[in-house]
Amino acid sequence: MIAVYGAGYVGLVTAVCLAHMGQKVVCVDIDISRVESLRRGESPIHEAGLPEMLASTLASGMLAFSSSVDDAAKAATIHFIATGTPGRPDGSPDLSQVFGVAEQVAEHCVKDGILIVKSTVPVGTGDAIEAKVEDVLKARKCTLSLGVVSNPEFLREGTAVKDFLHPDRLVLGGDAKHLDALNPLAEPFVKSGIPVLRMGRRSAELTKYAANAMLACKISFMNQMSRIAEACGANIDDVREGMAPDPRIGPHFLYAGIGYGGSCFPKDVRALAHTARELGVEPMLLDAIEDVNVAQKSWVLEQLASHFNGELRGLCIGIWGLAFKPGTDDLREASSLVLINALLEAGAHLRVHDPVATQHAKRLYPKKPNITWCACADEVVGSRVDALVIATEWDVYRKWSLTALAKSLGQAPLVDGRNCFSLEAIKHEKISMYYSVGRPRVRLGEEVINGFR
Repeated sequence: MIAVYGAGYVGLVTAVCLAHMGQKVVCVDIDISRVESLRRGESPIHEAGLPEMLASTLASGMLAFSSSVDDAAKAATIHFIATGTPGRPDGSPDLSQVFGVAEQVAEHCVKDGILIVKSTVPVGTGDAIEAKVEDVLKARKCTLSLGVVSNPEFLREGTAVKDFLHPDRLVLGGDAKHLDALNPLAEPFVKSGIPVLRMGRRSAELTKYAANAMLACKISFMNQMSRIAEACGANIDDVREGMAPDPRIGPHFLYAGIGYGGSCFPKDVRALAHTARELGVEPMLLDAIEDVNVAQKSWVLEQLASHFNGELRGLCIGIWGLAFKPGTDDLREASSLVLINALLEAGAHLRVHDPVATQHAKRLYPKKPNITWCACADEVVGSRVDALVIATEWDVYRKWSLTALAKSLGQAPLVDGRNCFSLEAIKHEKISMYYSVGRPRVRLGEEVINGFR
């Protein structure tokens, strides 16, 4: 029996996918209402393929949900900890849930087992968990053994099920005895040719942070380059195409935009910087990644302020997209929220649409008369808006007829924070003014290129 503690994003995907692979799994969460919903087959997160797999594993009896950590600890021998590690104001993660689960498992387990930490935790957390577990077992005066292994997740929101079942690699950190005990669990991945990387526990913990920080670094680097491109009249798309063929760079994460968000990159970059400072290492690059990202989230507001000469009060601004990226309903650290807050403060009226994240957004902005929540993208531009902003690159927006959009917008500018449209396509339409990230502006089919400043 496998127990997965935490029915959030990582925990739920882990539990459902392990059950799909033929493992008997119980997924535990202290939120009783969430557990009841999951027992009915209702997924609390928007993730491709998850609802269907949740239904099939429940029907087969391979997956169950519980609110009792104690019962799961008694039944299982493999324990996945996938609880949240929310960031504190100083950037450090709150590990109370992780330690709480580890302690409860140690208090109630009746068999030798392995604690597998999926939660993203600072280097050395596994050592601290191991010490805590040993203290609890010693206090129980029992001879049971609970090994501690780090197995960081590399799931992308929107493709998490695919990423779990067909990962780039598996990273396992711990001593040889406990890693060997996990061979049966890793066997399906090995047979599929997926690399299984065994290493020390601290190295595995650092690997997760290093991977996310590198990806965030590429995003912030390209956003910094986009600012330079805007200032000198270059086109960041051309720059990207000139960089991507170099195998030392590669094509991924080279797209300029209005900053990254989500549950991982912002929190993990800050947490790694905090760890570095605790170790006496000045995290200059990590701080720069964060600073660029924060600044880039103001790009849309800068374009609107410039276009309307700094006066946004009373304007009606349409916004397409809320989620931090397409394929998910996650609003955590989304650039759209920074924009909405700034526009509301400036006195603007908003017409907003997102294919899946609107309900979450409504809970963040209850009773806001200045926000009209639109059921479809058409509604945003159906009534005259003074400007339209694209904040998330959903396909529904990318595939929109530019001819129809130009007609709807009239003299209103289109501020494309995700570069959804090619400049060539824009030039063939009568868009009054088109702003995009790191590329020349287009006014009624003609490029407007800045000179060197």
